[in-house]
Amino acid sequence: MLGARCFVPILAFAVAALRASPAAAQGEGFIVIVNQTNPVTSLSRQQVADMFMKQMRVWGQGGDVHPVDLPAVSPVRDAFSRAVHGKPASAVASWWGQQMFSGRAVPPPQRSTDRAVNNFVREDGLAIGYVSPGAAEAGVKVIRITP
Repeated sequence: MLGARCFVPILAFAVAALRASPAAAQGEGFIVIVNQTNPVTSLSRQQVADMFMKQMRVWGQGGDVHPVDLPAVSPVRDAFSRAVHGKPASAVASWWGQQMFSGRAVPPPQRSTDRAVNNFVREDGLAIGYVSPGAAEAGVKVIRITP
């Protein structure tokens, strides 16, 4: 019985450590990246959602935000959409379709692969994107997403 008592605090500590990790804070299927010259190190989930829905158009330090998406059928985009927007990628894509049809707004550009998103973000100091965990390349940095 004493062994079980020791196991519970260890398990609780392990769960807390996992929740504090950047991957857990962002979701299990994506990481958010910005250009390595961008001074931002973390953003709230709401700020990221607003950037990708073009509701927040300017970085805090100045300059227009340039979000880049993966295709709506991408599992990484779906993980991102569920964690950041609270709905599946298909619902976000449908919303963008309505915005375009009504002439109100156009969605962020899409790139077909993690590598292409990395290239977009590396070449644009004002860009923000997301890729598969572990897919960040030289020239970009992973930022932390807070609740």
